[in-house]
Amino acid sequence: MRLLFAVLLAGLAACSSNPKQEEAEPAEIGPKELTSFEEEVSLNHVWDKQIGKGLGKAFAGLRPTIQGDKVFAADAFGLLQAIDLESGDVVWEQDLQTELTAAVSVAKDLAFVASANGDVIALDINDGSQRWSSSLNSEVLTAPVVSGDVLALQTIDGKLHLLDLDGKTLWSYDSNLPALTLRGTSAPVFYNDTVIAAFANGKVVGLSVKDGAILWNERVGVPAGRSELERLVDVDGSLLIRDDQLYVSGYQGHIAAIDLRSGKMMWKREASSYHGPIYGLGNLYMVSADDLLMAFDDRSGSDVWAMAELQGRKLSEPVFFNSYIAVSDFEGYIHLVKQLDGALAGREQVARPALDWVRTGSYGKKHPSRYFSKDPGLRTKLQVKDSYILAINNSGFLNLFQLAQ
Repeated sequence: MRLLFAVLLAGLAACSSNPKQEEAEPAEIGPKELTSFEEEVSLNHVWDKQIGKGLGKAFAGLRPTIQGDKVFAADAFGLLQAIDLESGDVVWEQDLQTELTAAVSVAKDLAFVASANGDVIALDINDGSQRWSSSLNSEVLTAPVVSGDVLALQTIDGKLHLLDLDGKTLWSYDSNLPALTLRGTSAPVFYNDTVIAAFANGKVVGLSVKDGAILWNERVGVPAGRSELERLVDVDGSLLIRDDQLYVSGYQGHIAAIDLRSGKMMWKREASSYHGPIYGLGNLYMVSADDLLMAFDDRSGSDVWAMAELQGRKLSEPVFFNSYIAVSDFEGYIHLVKQLDGALAGREQVARPALDWVRTGSYGKKHPSRYFSKDPGLRTKLQVKDSYILAINNSGFLNLFQLAQ
């Protein structure tokens, strides 16, 4: 169930890191049961490892990252680890002793994370030592994005910040935040001398990297309806740039194509998604808000196919793996889907640690000692490098798989 939070305009000045939350209405479509299919591709399990105490209950997007011969992963309680890609051995670890809400970005010799207090923290990727920390005074939910010598990130109060790699704020842009938004933010993207960001008001804005001046803006979603829930039009998914075009999708809004040379809308059609699209074989692939995996023609937005076998299973943002589309679900399964027709081609389940039982209390009763063993679901975007695919479940158990030859 997706979490929502009310953002009162008067409270933005205080930049609270603990916004009031309320649950969305139950989904009408329950999770479909998994069915058998003809498997044409499989994954080999390479190694698995517990990362701290897990991803917490705040739905933080703490995605691991593969950089070179290392994996960088964090838990929600401040632990950051560098792990050898081949062996799974821990190279170094750093306990930042703060709640983390965004991780991990790696650029040059730095690893970046962000805390619930609004602090952006840079660490040396060689030994985990802290280089600097910069406060943005508001929670960050998406890992920072680096381009050249600048760092872009969005905060939950509707702002986009551009920093240099020493942590100094160069400029900030403030969007018009609605009264109620989904809990999440999109990640900015760079195009030439422009940084592009999407916001909870349904707008996509292109800003000058140099000074933050607005170069263009387009609306992907238009609020409609009587209730605040009906008027949600957040754009929280990844923004996709291909050639000179930007593809973007929003919740209760549209999937759209924007010409980045002019900033003008090329086409848009109604769609609703928590995630952004990916591109392949002339199609855009997207997971809808009700977990329908869909393919659209990239030139017109017209339907190509829709796959309903995984509907209601709380699918993650899709990624490409080899020639397949990979998504994960709430039960810890990774699904591999054919681009051509949406047929299932492979499936693997992320391993979980065995329950540890300890005797506690005056009667010596046994209880499970690991809280993290209870949540096998995958909400964090899968990470891919060459023949490897990396997944971390909500309880913090990290699994590395390799495409079977």
